[in-house]
Amino acid sequence: MNNNPNYIKTIGVHIFLLMLYLINPFDKGFLAGYLIILLIYINPKFILKNIDSTFFSLIVFSLVYAGFYLFDMKQGVQWLIIYALFPSSIYLLGKKITPYIKKPMHLFYIIFALGFLYSLTGLISVGFNLLEGGFVQLGRSIPDFWTGKEKLATAMGAFFIFNMAIPGLLIVGKKKLPLFFKLITFGIFIASLLCVFRLGSRTQISLVILSIIIAIVYLLKSQNTISNIKLLLGIVTITLLAYNYLSIDLDADYLSSLGERLQSSDNASSAGGRTQRWEKSIINLYKKPLGWDVREFGYSHNMWFDAARNGSIISFILLLIFSIKSFKNIKQVINLNKQNTLFNATILIYNIVIFSQLFVEPALESLFILFAFFCFIQGVINAYITLEEKKKLTINI
Repeated sequence: MNNNPNYIKTIGVHIFLLMLYLINPFDKGFLAGYLIILLIYINPKFILKNIDSTFFSLIVFSLVYAGFYLFDMKQGVQWLIIYALFPSSIYLLGKKITPYIKKPMHLFYIIFALGFLYSLTGLISVGFNLLEGGFVQLGRSIPDFWTGKEKLATAMGAFFIFNMAIPGLLIVGKKKLPLFFKLITFGIFIASLLCVFRLGSRTQISLVILSIIIAIVYLLKSQNTISNIKLLLGIVTITLLAYNYLSIDLDADYLSSLGERLQSSDNASSAGGRTQRWEKSIINLYKKPLGWDVREFGYSHNMWFDAARNGSIISFILLLIFSIKSFKNIKQVINLNKQNTLFNATILIYNIVIFSQLFVEPALESLFILFAFFCFIQGVINAYITLEEKKKLTINI
């Protein structure tokens, strides 16, 4: 990865702190976040060198949102610092470590490992719950392993979004990944899938299907005709075998929670009642541009609308600008070097599943670590783009 003897001392410390922040032991991960801020902002030359339009849009959004939070600090004073500085610091962290790693396959392993670490709290929490009570239990809320506090199934399910993307990664990396890694990751996926069954999370099941579709479409665009024919024949064969020999009983014990929700049509068509909240939020963007009280109709269950609720239409617009820039960065990086199929597909799949999760949850209040991790990936993307452009410039010279 890097033969520099100072590697562990410098970048290793940064990655270790990010790992602690993602795992968030005993709800104290923010302490690692503070240290990340210190390590990043203690070096003004690095910051000045790495200011780009994405960073600028992110830091302006963060400061504006934190400014509005100042008027009602219902989560405590520390969240003022978290909202103001964590996203940009973790974005810069992504830009800092990437030049030391460089190789796309190494970046893939780093991003995958961090995504897995993010899922650890969910795996342990739901795993212990399954060992104690099995699949058939009243209620879907699960106690958090670290704190013992019960978390709603939607919040607990969000821990698994990267593990739900594993089938897509295995499809793209079928020739690039070693067998041992494939077996380990498939085991992680099965364990995570069982946890998702316990939570009854339709969102996470949707992400599995989404990751597979993205992987197939990406491969069809990046492979030659013969490889595409083989891929399509394989998909058709697997589909026919599954249709003829795989029987799924929605009334089975292991599908107790999920089966009940899949067979229920009460609110599935409205995304669990979210569409009505989105409609009300759109109306409030015009009627109440300075924000509105959560007691009016609850959370909007959409990161952008909930940002408007807490931070006015200004925060909504700034977050939208950052999101659009992020989409452009994702598009640019996957077109830079089409030989890096696994890295490119990972960037594409991970970002789409993150956006899908953020689209249906009040992420800045309930899934802030996930949003921060998204900022980290954006930092990795932009640093990688810079490296590739420098490489092409050197070759041309």
